[in-house]
Amino acid sequence: MNTVLITGAQGFFASRFIKYYEKKYNIIGLNHSDIDITDEKETIKTLIKYRPDYVIHCAALSDTSFCQNNPEKSYNTNVKGSINVAKGCQRVKAKLIYFSSDQVYNGNCEDGPYNEQCIARPNTVYGNHKMQAEKELIKIIDNLVILRLTWLFSIPEREIKINSNIVWNVIKATLKNETIKLPSNEYRGITYVYDLIKNFDKIINLDKGIYNAGSENELSTYEIGETVLSNMGIGDRASEILIKDVERYKIQNRDLRISNDKLKKYNIHFNSTSKAISKCISNFSFTLKNLS
Repeated sequence: MNTVLITGAQGFFASRFIKYYEKKYNIIGLNHSDIDITDEKETIKTLIKYRPDYVIHCAALSDTSFCQNNPEKSYNTNVKGSINVAKGCQRVKAKLIYFSSDQVYNGNCEDGPYNEQCIARPNTVYGNHKMQAEKELIKIIDNLVILRLTWLFSIPEREIKINSNIVWNVIKATLKNETIKLPSNEYRGITYVYDLIKNFDKIINLDKGIYNAGSENELSTYEIGETVLSNMGIGDRASEILIKDVERYKIQNRDLRISNDKLKKYNIHFNSTSKAISKCISNFSFTLKNLS
């Protein structure tokens, strides 16, 4: 049984990954209380202790607003911390799967979807630090898979962390009889977390390299909100729940859409964003009808 060490064990992805694969892999889940990745010696010592076959590094400061206002903290965790994990992996010859982000494309002016060959132009602290970490890790470790992930989503589960995501945000607004404002000039894929998790048996065996990973999408963020409501059986209420924000990104569309054609060559496939939303809501049997 292979040993998989995963950082950020209580986080949105890792907590679900651990539960899903607990019988297939010997999983070592580490939280910030177990390892300070900003401490190089401690990080290397911890990896030597466990000597994993694979390391999934998903611990990060991912709140983009926080990173923008706290660039030093973002650097220490997202760049320095990742470098330390890579050094530890190289020391014990573990394969590293690093979670990067579609945010590296945030400054690109041309229309997406983007493939891995296009020049990524991040224009935020978080995006720049993810890009910087990618470049540094490539210098350190040979056996490296970089995943440029889209925004992950799901619906809350008992005793498992939920993140802020558009699907759950729309559902919450509906349940509270509130409105939610969504931009009509923003285009980005969102990925059902279990679509990513179920592909991980193949992902950990990928050749080294950079891969866009997640759902492809043609919908605006506002249209994604409409899709959520439609799958909940209340598409006719979109005008009272959703506010179309036509001013945000009016001058230049925000386009973070990815192409995952490279992963398809490895028989790794993701549902489109619209299909992923439908699948998620169906999996949880989540409609307003069965909540009334």
